[in-house]
Amino acid sequence: MISGFNTDVDCAGTVYHVQTEDNGAPHHVIMSLVYNKGTILASKRSPYEADTVEKELKQRVDKQHKLICAAVKAGRIDELKKMTAASRSAAKKPKAEPAVIAETVASIPLVASPPPSPPAAIIEPPEPEKVALDTTEVEIPLADLFDDVPIIDAVEIVEEYPEIIAVEAVEVVSELSGQARPTHQKLGIEILGDGRFRAGDRKTVNILICRGSDRKVVAGAQIMIKILGSSFRPVIFHARSDQNGLARVHLQVPNFNAGRAALLVRAIADSEEVELRRVVTPNT
Repeated sequence: MISGFNTDVDCAGTVYHVQTEDNGAPHHVIMSLVYNKGTILASKRSPYEADTVEKELKQRVDKQHKLICAAVKAGRIDELKKMTAASRSAAKKPKAEPAVIAETVASIPLVASPPPSPPAAIIEPPEPEKVALDTTEVEIPLADLFDDVPIIDAVEIVEEYPEIIAVEAVEVVSELSGQARPTHQKLGIEILGDGRFRAGDRKTVNILICRGSDRKVVAGAQIMIKILGSSFRPVIFHARSDQNGLARVHLQVPNFNAGRAALLVRAIADSEEVELRRVVTPNT
């Protein structure tokens, strides 16, 4: 996988974080995210062929990152949000099934003692015409820049950048307490085992992604864990739930003695997002 880019872009006094990276095999997707205060505002997903050479792939990652940074710097955040929402709506529409072509078999009259026919000659298909790839850079209209929500792969720590988030800006999803609730089909997150976190902890966290009041497991959910604090730079981890709805993430919590910190867990499945927050206590 080719390492990506992380850039803070200032627009009218607001700092946005733009992250672009290559997910590599098996998805072969260049993924860009635009963050503000820990929330994904816009996303760009560009697939590429598995046999794309590394030099060309690096150029595509760099170009996509620069285009998105330029759009953010130009103050087109609202337009990027609308384009991302439109891409998600388009992804939900069912694809038209291809028409089924009925195969017609001609009936052959029976002839007494027919002579054996020679085998039909096998015609090799012509070699496809090879066309040289034009690598000339062209300006891409902003309307074609954004696509569906990104695919997030196995656990990986991305480059850290300064970012302080207000605790009030994050929606809290309470833990399942076992009490009776009305029936629903909403996406949910559970941290299995000990859900307490302290500065300097090095621990393995088991996360369950489920849906509805009957807690049906959700496989293939994209999971992001971000540790934010007022006295250290944020750390981000990525994972994906398995067929049992479980994901195991090895965390390293930054060490700090003062200030506030929180651990955010975000899950994305079927274009639905949900977040869970836990307080990280400092060393005293």
